[in-house]
Amino acid sequence: MKIAAFSDVHSNLPALEAVLDDIAGWGSDVQIVVAGDFLNFGPFPHKILELIRALPNAVIIAGNHEEYVIDNFHKTRNGPLPVPWRALYAPSVWTANQLTPHDIEWLEKLPRQASLPGPHGSDIQIVHGSPRRQIEGLSQELGNARLAEIFAGQIRPRRLWISGHIHRPTLLRWRGMTITSNGAVGMSLDGDVRACYLRAEWDETRGDWHAEHRRVAYDRARAIADNVVNAAHDQAGPFMHLVNYVIKTGSYCCITQFVNDYVAQGGYPAPPYDFAHLEKAVAAHLASFGEV
Repeated sequence: MKIAAFSDVHSNLPALEAVLDDIAGWGSDVQIVVAGDFLNFGPFPHKILELIRALPNAVIIAGNHEEYVIDNFHKTRNGPLPVPWRALYAPSVWTANQLTPHDIEWLEKLPRQASLPGPHGSDIQIVHGSPRRQIEGLSQELGNARLAEIFAGQIRPRRLWISGHIHRPTLLRWRGMTITSNGAVGMSLDGDVRACYLRAEWDETRGDWHAEHRRVAYDRARAIADNVVNAAHDQAGPFMHLVNYVIKTGSYCCITQFVNDYVAQGGYPAPPYDFAHLEKAVAAHLASFGEV
């Protein structure tokens, strides 16, 4: 059994196309798994949905960014979001506005977790973050006590865990299980700018899973240019500067901390000046990382 698992595309079309081409070169007998966050932060959400939905026999789950798009689709039917969320959530609002009600309905019906039977009584568990929460990642740094909390009641030998969310590849062997995170197709955060996905294959000799991460180069210049032209900052918002920085560098620029600090500071101007206010804050934040 061969599994190709990916997540965190974030509407990066060139990256997804490159990964799908690479998977196709692995053979026709591959089980594809999409572990969420394929939408948001990119300019072609409907095209991304077309590619994802066309995958034969793929197992697809929603991530937290699909939840954001769904939530903002419904919230903005009654008018714009209040500040500061109008500017901060502009990418997911913009994404939602590119989709049809049929697209949203399809997203709402996606499972948030999934499982597959594996060879010889093994199994595969698919989550976006962790078994407990979409936004709790399975990272390399987790210690034994934390792993025991996260996987309480779900420890089973020869079980393969597939996850995403943290945008960094993870591969752990713990209590007979293989615990993985796919890395990211569209926004890598481990310093490697290439797209990353997981390949897992059943090893008959060992009677267990063999897993490894696969890196795929793609046209990042095209991805950044597409963001600027098709998800312009006056539509998807100044937050897109942060997205482009990550695509350009493959490194984390403390996005979560920036959002928390921005929300905490208060004093936001009313629309339409809220976008310009966020633009200045994003520029100052990126300047601290040497980005001018």
